[in-house]
Amino acid sequence: MFYSISGKLVAKNRNFAAVEVSGIGFKISISEKTLHKLPQIGQAVYFFCYTSIRQDGVEIYGFLDESELEIFELLLSINGIGPKAGLKILEISKIESLLAAIKSGRSDLLEKAAGIGAKKAQRIVLELKDKISQLKGSQFKNGEEVELMDADSDIERALKSIGYKQNEIKDAVGNIPSKIKDPNERLKFALKFLSK
Repeated sequence: MFYSISGKLVAKNRNFAAVEVSGIGFKISISEKTLHKLPQIGQAVYFFCYTSIRQDGVEIYGFLDESELEIFELLLSINGIGPKAGLKILEISKIESLLAAIKSGRSDLLEKAAGIGAKKAQRIVLELKDKISQLKGSQFKNGEEVELMDADSDIERALKSIGYKQNEIKDAVGNIPSKIKDPNERLKFALKFLSK
């Protein structure tokens, strides 16, 4: 129904953003990853949208990047994956890493998403492996991206074992620059980020 919405950001939290367009406020469901990329309240924002129409109402899901919307729609094409699960999967890692994990057949890396068990993760890999090759800009170094996801999984476990909360860990790992490849340097960056 909606392809995009642009307007003034009037509210944001972990689950949604509110955008005012010509005096009308639109509630847009977002991922935590999107939340961290949003501008300050009162500034302009542009969302690519997916509209979910159900018996109990209409929900709009927003993405700051068109390729993220494209992956989200691919995930929803899989039986058993709804919009909320789709958002959780997108939160696992950067889009490039997520696509690389699927292309490499690493369903175990997808199981990090809440509510995604082994069978569902394997179905995602099976159904999307060939489709993602046809996406615009899907040229990436599979091995390197998957190695980074593996390293980040280890970092998440290490940070959890020393008492950091899951949302803090996600935030820290999500902010590690992709140019930092060495696992130890990635861990140091995450710890420095958390100490702020």
